[in-house]
Amino acid sequence: MSIKQVKKPNLTMSNFYADLAPFSNIREITTAAHYSDVPQDWLIALTDVRGSTKAIEAGRYREVTAVAAASIATILNAVKRVSVPFVFGGDGVSVVVPPEFREVVRKAMLASRQMAADNFDLDLRISIVPVSHVLEAGYKLRVAKMEVSPNFTQAVFAGGGLSYADKLFKHPEYGAKYAVDGDSSDAEGDFSGFECRWNAVRSKYEETINLLVQAQDDTDDVKLYQDVLDQIDTIYGDKDHRHPLSIKKLKLRLWPNSFKIEQIIRYPGEGFKRLRQMALNTFKARIAMWFNIQNWGQYKQLLIDATDNEKFDDALRMTISGSAAQRAELVTYLESLRQQGLLIYGVHANTHTLVTCIVYDYFGQQVHFVDGSEGGYALAAKGMKQQARGRTSLRLATHEMAEVYEDD
Repeated sequence: MSIKQVKKPNLTMSNFYADLAPFSNIREITTAAHYSDVPQDWLIALTDVRGSTKAIEAGRYREVTAVAAASIATILNAVKRVSVPFVFGGDGVSVVVPPEFREVVRKAMLASRQMAADNFDLDLRISIVPVSHVLEAGYKLRVAKMEVSPNFTQAVFAGGGLSYADKLFKHPEYGAKYAVDGDSSDAEGDFSGFECRWNAVRSKYEETINLLVQAQDDTDDVKLYQDVLDQIDTIYGDKDHRHPLSIKKLKLRLWPNSFKIEQIIRYPGEGFKRLRQMALNTFKARIAMWFNIQNWGQYKQLLIDATDNEKFDDALRMTISGSAAQRAELVTYLESLRQQGLLIYGVHANTHTLVTCIVYDYFGQQVHFVDGSEGGYALAAKGMKQQARGRTSLRLATHEMAEVYEDD
């Protein structure tokens, strides 16, 4: 996003992100003063489930989402001394970390890849791209911090650098340079905090959509994103009204087998005994919420407040509850802008929302990732890639190359 530059110190200390002052409204994503340049010696850790679209179309969307979210958990655990910016994309993640954590992050990513292969037969692609390489290619990597709730702040990225890193690490030729090397003997990961205990949440209204919107390079994207957000407000109402989750629809799982994905990731090899214990603990939580024991009656609202349903990482990503008629109105609006060459977009409709959680403190630090129950973000991205085909190029430090490959 071509926001107006504001000169700030190019901080390189590990507390760079922790010290950023947050804003509280997604409409402020275009406010230049909120952003700072990521230190050039930092690293971008990226994961992506290769072949995720096919896996999702085969009905494996829960596994794909869980593997991606778990890869964030193990990286966050590896750098637990500092606050770092990250974003969840449904089938992959981006986490920006200080350089001193390269080795522990590398081992954590290897553990995620091993977990995905051994337990789900999924190929988790893992790479580390230096921020300096992004800058050398002519892109910027700027980050801001949006306070979603007292318990969760959402990283917001601009400048094109994160999108460039994502394309670069997936590229069949140039991506190999950044791939993380190592085998199972070198893997070392801690998946604590990862949870997957909520049933798919039915839409408050008729459907829930996953929306992706990305301005084209020659567009006044500050005004464009503001106009798009205005239109979303007009069609769907404010953030609370269009939120994909509601207290009434949130229901914890009950049967032991429904916790199998979490058990496999966090407690490999423990089998049914662990599943039974997880089911018992979750049943106790349901009772505590029902009777508001020790304030557990407030937990569903706390969860809703700490979801990542509206975010920005060089593209607007939103999970919105509404009607098919509202979706049609939004698509008509976006399509008119696409035909003018102003943006590309992807929309996928679902009846339910998946909730995947990282919880370090049930009444404190936590984040709840939301995605469509049928792999909404991945399928919305598929539609956006089809619109982008033939329109964009991947600018490298020493190469100019048409982006003709397709990759998910």
